[in-house]
Amino acid sequence: MKRYIALLKETWWVWGLIFGSGIVAGMFGHPSFYSAIPIGLFVFFYFGLMRYDKHGNPVEGFGDQD
Repeated sequence: MKRYIALLKETWWVWGLIFGSGIVAGMFGHPSFYSAIPIGLFVFFYFGLMRYDKHGNPVEGFGDQD
């Protein structure tokens, strides 16, 4: 659970934008935009699993340009 809290601390605004835009576009646009919510959940858990270890520390080598 610490990995997802660490991800949320760094990127809370991105997830708010994804989920907020999916809700607003679904309400005022086409209901198919509600599909952004489960897609965003999947991406959140995937990046949390890949980017952080179980203690909430960044994984070494993830995103390095060397």
